[in-house]
Amino acid sequence: MRKIVFLAFLLLTSIIFSQEEIKKIRGIITDGFEPLQNVNILVKGTDIGIKTNKLGKYEIFANEGQTLVYSYVGKQPVEIIIEDVTEFLNIALYDRVEELEGVTVTKRKRKTQKDLLNEFNENKNLIKTGFGILDKERTGFSLRIIDTDDLNPSAIDFVTALENRIPGIKVDRSDPARPKVFLPRKFNSMSNGRPAAFEVDGLITADAPIYISLESMERIAVINTPIGLAKYGSIAAGGLIIINTKVASFSRREPGKDKPYDQARLRDNFFKEGSTVKNEQLSKSKYLNEFYLATNKQEAKKVFEEQEKRYSKSPYFYLDVFSFFKDEFDDKEIRKGIGKKIEEEFATNPTILKAFAYKLDEVGDFKWAAEIYKKVFILRPHYAQSYMDLANNYRDLNDADNAARLYARYNYLVDKSFFKSSESFSPIIKKEFNNLLVHHSTILSDKTFLKTEEEEFKGTRLVFEWNNGEAEFELQFVNPERQYFTWKHTMVDNAERIQDEKIHGFSCQEYLIYEPEKGKWNVNVKYLGNKSLTPTFLKANVYYNFGSTEQRKETKVFKLETKNVNRALFQINNGVSISLN
Repeated sequence: MRKIVFLAFLLLTSIIFSQEEIKKIRGIITDGFEPLQNVNILVKGTDIGIKTNKLGKYEIFANEGQTLVYSYVGKQPVEIIIEDVTEFLNIALYDRVEELEGVTVTKRKRKTQKDLLNEFNENKNLIKTGFGILDKERTGFSLRIIDTDDLNPSAIDFVTALENRIPGIKVDRSDPARPKVFLPRKFNSMSNGRPAAFEVDGLITADAPIYISLESMERIAVINTPIGLAKYGSIAAGGLIIINTKVASFSRREPGKDKPYDQARLRDNFFKEGSTVKNEQLSKSKYLNEFYLATNKQEAKKVFEEQEKRYSKSPYFYLDVFSFFKDEFDDKEIRKGIGKKIEEEFATNPTILKAFAYKLDEVGDFKWAAEIYKKVFILRPHYAQSYMDLANNYRDLNDADNAARLYARYNYLVDKSFFKSSESFSPIIKKEFNNLLVHHSTILSDKTFLKTEEEEFKGTRLVFEWNNGEAEFELQFVNPERQYFTWKHTMVDNAERIQDEKIHGFSCQEYLIYEPEKGKWNVNVKYLGNKSLTPTFLKANVYYNFGSTEQRKETKVFKLETKNVNRALFQINNGVSISLN
């Protein structure tokens, strides 16, 4: 009977696969500091459009799934796909720099970052930067790209090789360990100019990375015009030398080893101690401060009764209080009452429901979490993430059959083109499905699922999910040698990825730590906000000994609210345990 109900549930949600709902979207447009008047806001593909007023405010109507285009003279345009929960979109527009002198503009198809990535190995006119891949033929400013095969391999370092390759370069070697490179620019000289900065596989540094051998370099580019350097700021006032190493691609393998290079070791990016803020150092909401003044549970309950009169319309109040009574008193009855309020009062808001489901996962209440994930599924049957979340929840409930059916259902919808396959999401859900089949093959009633692939990855797997699709943040992974890698989920750095998330309906990312070494890995986050100016909830699933018979999972949930600080989330100690700040 349970299977029949389950299949009927899937059938029902598939029938209502796509719904359109007209929505009113409001917000304020700024340049990052001041409001912008007369910003053009257009519903893409229609003639519906408005302009912001003198306070930068606007109000427009659009359907879920449509795209709003924000444009302003001299600013980089921004496109935002409308979601089911979109109400407020506060946008910052940044300068767009164009150089037209000496450039002939012809009509041609603009290549996407995906197109350029596919061409990178063969097209020597491309260079990877922290702002995306640049095409020498399409930049609109002077960009010189040098294949390292054209440099003298006998040079003592790449700086000397460049000095002999590019006329006009000057090198100051007064400090042999930190040579300064001065690029040929009319306003830049050894006497009054500034040395060039360096970008190595996306990391900006003022010091010449002479520790990298020529053999490790794949391509070098030089930018020495103000237009090309504008987005880099003052650090590149003396020009920029971009270096792509041969080991920068995550798909490459270490020689003699069946695993990717550790991205944290590819650059001169050593973590500075004391640069993170711990959880207890973050400021708390006013109502939470009053809760922490309570000396016992009864006092805390009275505080809740008083505060609820003021904050009953805020889902974040209830989510915070739910965690408070769990952390301070572990009172299940109080949590149950608060949870029911969240479930009932915010039943049509999938972002709040997801945040609540995260918290239920954290406390191990998977049965209740299943009810919440089902509600989200019904609200968002066209989101790929809905399938993975509910399938993972069934697995937490040891219901391998229903988990397998959901994974398989998603694959079926992709095969039949109801869903489009996503290069970012598909590998994650595929790994989840394959891992289920490997670990639960003996209890599956349907043996047609038993088509597994050998899991290449061995180690600690981290899977992050966030409840708000507009959230922008940077995840930082610091290895035992105190070097770090940063994954940026921002419109400036990763706009195509965020667009892909909106199109396919997912909000997750994984990070793999191969065969954890002795010592501690630290995971930090810098929250940059979201366009509705509300908190974001981040869930971290940590899978230890992934793929082995000793595999186990731990879940922690974080409320992201304080912006622009590097916050310490948790540590992984040699793949054995997780300690949180």
